[in-house]
Amino acid sequence: MFHLRLISAVVLISLLVAVVWLDYWYPLWGVAGLWMWPLGLYASVATASELTKLAQSGGHALERTPILIAVGAAYLIASVPLFWGFSGEPYPSDCPVGIVGWPALAIPILLFALSAHQMMHYNADGKALERISLAGFILLYVGGCSSFWIIMRTQSPSQWSLLTLVGIIAATKLADIGAYISGKMTGRNKLCPKISPGKTWEGLIGGFLFSALGSWIIFCQFIPWMLPTKPLTLGPFGPILFALLLTCTGLVGDLTESLIKRDVGSKDSGRLLPGMGGVWDVTDSLLPAAVIGFLGVVAGLVPQPA
Repeated sequence: MFHLRLISAVVLISLLVAVVWLDYWYPLWGVAGLWMWPLGLYASVATASELTKLAQSGGHALERTPILIAVGAAYLIASVPLFWGFSGEPYPSDCPVGIVGWPALAIPILLFALSAHQMMHYNADGKALERISLAGFILLYVGGCSSFWIIMRTQSPSQWSLLTLVGIIAATKLADIGAYISGKMTGRNKLCPKISPGKTWEGLIGGFLFSALGSWIIFCQFIPWMLPTKPLTLGPFGPILFALLLTCTGLVGDLTESLIKRDVGSKDSGRLLPGMGGVWDVTDSLLPAAVIGFLGVVAGLVPQPA
């Protein structure tokens, strides 16, 4: 099992590195973020698909196709500032609908669309509220959170936003890796035994230490070295606090998936990735981390461009 997990991890990391390299050095048609866009779209729609299937396997009334269309549409609408790059002009800073405003508008509109779909297909089975509620949760959880991948990528300057997004992903996943290793080696005290018996407090601490070290290397050493225009200097405490936030947020995302899987009696969200499970087993921590990561960047916990 471990060797399959390792192979899947190598493939995923290689794919991400290739896409990041292309996006950094050779923006497609001169539009920053376009190389990464299909990967994010696939990850969000595939996650929504697996979550929908899990809910259906637990006996919940849910229609898969409208949800996937809504999640894909949310990601697409959030990408308006990214596609603005085709005009050759930066997204206007005085636009009433700011970069964050597009998903904020998209989510309620798409929720109304999902409700309208239920109206058109109403069959008086007493499950309409359940369908709308679950569809709304998946739309907000997957479509809303994944929009922040786009929001972060469309920040300026382009290369800084790309490296910062990669730093958020890396710090979050380092927490996962550190928690797994520390938990296996020293785990004694259960963190949340009813939901995820394998998680321990020792694993959480180890995950934070891994993430803190990685965050310091990425944000205090690697990004200043990579950027043509050096960012403002920042002490190590900001990135370390950033790592703590990402570690805790990633844990909540992981436990959210564990809660749902345990509730419906399933071990994995899917079988696409040997040794790992499904796409949601990869994105579980990255979805909430995208939101908190963006807030951490806005709060100045990582070096900002000069």
